[in-house]
Amino acid sequence: MPNFKDRKPANAGSRSFFPVKSFLILVTVCVVFLAWYATRLVVAVVPEEGDSFCFTAPPGEEWHISLTHSVEKTEWNDYFTVNAVNDMTMTHTRFESMGWGYPYSPSEGKLTMTEDGKFDLTMNRPYKEVALRISEQAMPQLVHGSQRYDLIKMYGQGTALKIKAQYRYSYWYEKYF
Repeated sequence: MPNFKDRKPANAGSRSFFPVKSFLILVTVCVVFLAWYATRLVVAVVPEEGDSFCFTAPPGEEWHISLTHSVEKTEWNDYFTVNAVNDMTMTHTRFESMGWGYPYSPSEGKLTMTEDGKFDLTMNRPYKEVALRISEQAMPQLVHGSQRYDLIKMYGQGTALKIKAQYRYSYWYEKYF
């Protein structure tokens, strides 16, 4: 049987068992924090080639893709809400004019006009992931809060992207292994 009795006098400073206990508490707190952090939802942008990136997006968080319509040369925005892993909803699309290639059928959603003269099409379409091929003509940007990501500057003309909601640890696994 080992002898756990501390043989140093109390006035010599901290007891030898206390640093071990503190170290175990610190390690436990770090492991719990890392487990919590790794299981947060992120929206990952994964290109066919190149480095991916992600941003934190808890359930209910909204982000959107902003681009210029290739024919009409007007702004187009597709809005998405993160629900869970592999579960996003395209809530609505906002655009400036009813021109070539714009939605017009009632089966596509509820179309309303906003106070600033734009059109808003409510859709609520579910997505596991969003597949996108970017082009310089559209100048696509991914917008999350006040952060704008210029996809052309990041990946270049013609790159195929997949945008998906996943746990941070899954993103780390795909990116680094």
